[in-house]
Amino acid sequence: MEKIDRKFVIMAHNAVNGKPYSEFNSFLFCAKDEAVPAALKAYMKECARIGASPEHIESVRLLLGRVEQFQQEITSHIPDTIGNEIPRCLGSV
Repeated sequence: MEKIDRKFVIMAHNAVNGKPYSEFNSFLFCAKDEAVPAALKAYMKECARIGASPEHIESVRLLLGRVEQFQQEITSHIPDTIGNEIPRCLGSV
């Protein structure tokens, strides 16, 4: 199976159902990145369009609030790609 996220090594589990997640079945956005709130808003809109449960949409709305609060408390960053990231993501580094 191919890695979905080639930037991060992910070792996580869902705190509710215990399912494991890694870079093979998930990807990671950093809360400091200025683009994340807009991405979460678009995700919520798409979740509503495809019929996701109200609980899921509310959990994303709450996450959005936490990210926005976090960004107010720290110096947020414009996402960037530097160094060998593209060749590494293509598997050549």
